[in-house]
Amino acid sequence: MIAVLGSGLIGGYVGGMLASSGVEVTFIGRSGPPKALTGGMTLMPPGEAERHVDAADVGLAGPEGLSGARTILLCTKSADTAGAADLIAARAPEDAVVVSLQNGLGNVETLCARLGAARVVPGMVGFNVVSPAPGHFRQATEGEILMAPQARRLAEQMEGAGLPAGVHPNMEGVQWSKLILNLNNPLNALSGLPLRDHLQDRDWRCISADCAAETIAVARAKGVRLERIGKVQPRIAPFVLRLPTPIFRVSAGAMLRVDPEARTSMAADLVAGKPSELPWLNSKVAEAGRETGVPTPTIDAVIALTDAAFVEGRSPRLTGAEARRRIAALR
Repeated sequence: MIAVLGSGLIGGYVGGMLASSGVEVTFIGRSGPPKALTGGMTLMPPGEAERHVDAADVGLAGPEGLSGARTILLCTKSADTAGAADLIAARAPEDAVVVSLQNGLGNVETLCARLGAARVVPGMVGFNVVSPAPGHFRQATEGEILMAPQARRLAEQMEGAGLPAGVHPNMEGVQWSKLILNLNNPLNALSGLPLRDHLQDRDWRCISADCAAETIAVARAKGVRLERIGKVQPRIAPFVLRLPTPIFRVSAGAMLRVDPEARTSMAADLVAGKPSELPWLNSKVAEAGRETGVPTPTIDAVIALTDAAFVEGRSPRLTGAEARRRIAALR
């Protein structure tokens, strides 16, 4: 049985797609069965008809449901990783494999420290999901799921369920490459725009490009080999992002094939009053920059602006030009 701990956007969609293909899946709520899934699930994969999963065809349980898990897909926010690991240690079989499908850096290390490295599998989800209604999950962007080689069987199950998935020998490089994309998360929270509109503003893309360039420099100093993710080549991301918008639309059209409702997870967290994931995203780059002697002035300024927005509890809805001026003043 596959248990999904964290039944939000990614957990709901990935678990629901697996369940729709006949895989035994149980969704675990930390305080009881996930209420949002009690009416069943509707999955909307790109280019396919909707899939419907009856509530009777999936397991819905509280922490006790972990007792029968062979594989656990951990899809919680990074701030909840330590607590989730402790829950797994207390409730799940000692040989249950834990696959981290979370954003940012540091989650795998936290899991390994509490559960042992032998049962922890690094993973990366390269697409966004939106939920137009409770129990409804729509894949909003292109992308694939990558996991360490020991999860090959799980990757095959995902492929069979219609989820683009595979294994990769250099998950550290994959996670750092995904981080380059995730550095746009706080920028989207600061703009308050749908992601597709946000990406068509060259000023915002130039800020993303500066963040990407700083991250590439830090990764190089750490000896991390960045990896291509789908159609995204991280080493040329700063160049592509800085292109004039008409040229960007042509050369990076895949980035703009985004659901009109899609926003980044951090933008959603800001609206929902949840904590930000900055400590596992931008702040990880800034910390590594200090350790390696690589300056990260744009990332540091973005952290300051985003922290202020979360303290305020709302998006400042900055234009890209306004954000560039504020960042220049903070550098």
